[in-house]
Amino acid sequence: MEPIRVLQDIVWMNTGGLETLVMNLYRHVDHDRFFFDFLLHRDEETFYEPEIKSLGGKIYRTCPFNPAKLGQYKKENMKILLEHPEYKVIHVHQDLKLWTLQYAHEAGIPTRIAHSHNAKTVLNLKYFFFRYQTPRLSKHATDMFMCSTPSGEFIYGKKAVDEGKVTLIKNGIEAERFRFNEQTRAELRQELGFGDKLVIGHVGRFDQPKNHKFLLEVFSVIHKRNPDTLLALCGAGDTRDEVEKHAQALGISDSVKFLGVRGDVNRVYQAFDFFLFPSLWEGLPLTSIEAQTAGLPILMSDVITNECIVTDNVQQMSLNESADKWADKVFGMLNDYKRADQYSNTVKSGFDIRETAQWLQAFYEKRTLEARLKK
Repeated sequence: MEPIRVLQDIVWMNTGGLETLVMNLYRHVDHDRFFFDFLLHRDEETFYEPEIKSLGGKIYRTCPFNPAKLGQYKKENMKILLEHPEYKVIHVHQDLKLWTLQYAHEAGIPTRIAHSHNAKTVLNLKYFFFRYQTPRLSKHATDMFMCSTPSGEFIYGKKAVDEGKVTLIKNGIEAERFRFNEQTRAELRQELGFGDKLVIGHVGRFDQPKNHKFLLEVFSVIHKRNPDTLLALCGAGDTRDEVEKHAQALGISDSVKFLGVRGDVNRVYQAFDFFLFPSLWEGLPLTSIEAQTAGLPILMSDVITNECIVTDNVQQMSLNESADKWADKVFGMLNDYKRADQYSNTVKSGFDIRETAQWLQAFYEKRTLEARLKK
């Protein structure tokens, strides 16, 4: 049988949680029967593109979404969609998904999936486009997916979620790669120069939702109480310079390590002692599942859905509480904490990527075969 090619629509393929999820899925579908091709909306090559090509995926590009250049955006998208009638399924992941779904509808793609990965956005022009698209998505999307209840309610509205019109797709991870390993921990702590220090860790892009400034303020309190501590930040992003300046202003620069983007982030978790996660909002963060699988205790903001909690090692706290109170909670959680393998909890909770990939592969196959039979 002719292999099935599914078109994944994403802004770009950098190392964010959404992009990592899609790559995890691509790695775990049957590569003799499925290919993922990508419709991206940035000119520059991003982190996962070489791997996409190595797996047989194709990459198409258009200009970015820009309300002032919507005509050009539509023209470039329609050209690609009309030139490639082999696509029977398009899976739209980007936040402002209405327009691509509409173009795919006009181009005759029979299965058009809207997938929500976020539960909020900044209050700017983009926010009003979110509100504009919500009541119109069902006209162009044949299927609506969400990674969590809050992410579904934000994009599709509470009524659609309550009525069962939105399918929950769990953000699976490659769980086996993240399970706790004492030898890996020792090796990486030596490699990164952590020594015997207590390492507070965070993995996430440098962007407003991750709330790095407050994270630094909490660590500043922790460090004053226990100078034998380090903060390790893994990721990249637009606000990194601001975060570095804030660390300098707090007088903790020498105790903050910026690890950048790493291809071995599964090993990085092993080197941490605690995971601090004060996000302003999330859909359902992959990093929280990864950190739990690695056996880390986690303190995260209470705006993050508890649907991501799969172990007993997670506590939530209001962002209205002071940095001192957050630090108190960190020390309290670390008291007598014994690290252990949490792999089985991740798998049992349905967050192993193999389960997600198998379900999605069957869905893609069914819809593609139905469309081929109608020809």
